Amino acid sequence: MAPPPPLAPADAEPSRLLAPPESAAGSIIDNHRAAAPVLITHETTVTGATAEALWEAYYANFKPLGPLAILQHCYPQDIVMAEFANPRITKIVGWQDGVPVGLAMVTNSLEDVPQISPEFLRAAYPEHAARNSIYFGILVMVAPGVRGLTLFSRLSIELWQIPAEAGGVLVYDVCDFNRITFDAATLSQRIADNFPQSTLKVIDRQTWYAAELPNPIAKAQRTPPPEPLPS
Repeated sequence: MAPPPPLAPADAEPSRLLAPPESAAGSIIDNHRAAAPVLITHETTVTGATAEALWEAYYANFKPLGPLAILQHCYPQDIVMAEFANPRITKIVGWQDGVPVGLAMVTNSLEDVPQISPEFLRAAYPEHAARNSIYFGILVMVAPGVRGLTLFSRLSIELWQIPAEAGGVLVYDVCDFNRITFDAATLSQRIADNFPQSTLKVIDRQTWYAAELPNPIAKAQRTPPPEPLPS
């Protein structure tokens, strides 16, 4: 790639060839201003107005999954706020015009994630467990007003980079609705492809069955209980 041209002296007359054209009133440039850039920061704790804004984005993202996923996704506000304030959980925040518009959370403090079994993960990855380099990705979300894969992918890569820098393993879960709707397997592989020598696989799967039983078995059809064994 060619280097950029040298900057003109401060008192130089601006070139007419490089001057931006005057835009007509109501032009597409006037009506569709470019969005402000998004800044990504890593935080140990998030409190106050920032936490309140992220809670609202969290609720808007995960409350609609209530009728779509059997596993609880939208936790009560006090639990979420406690995670925001927990320094053992890294918060990756996306900011636009000073407003938090995206969040990813990851931790290697497995006991701080009540919905998982630390013993399972430590048995599956003993070498990583010895180095405390098993990480759980708690969530990635983007505020509804700025939805799009660009910020989601940026937050995801920032999250994956944390275990990658420790030579670790990242574990996360996706409900069936999101897995199918957003093709989570393909998206995950695209993110993984950014990391040299990475591998991606399913390590567990939970299947939920539902048996609708509108009528009981008639007493005459019931299988009698087995005879007791002789003492």
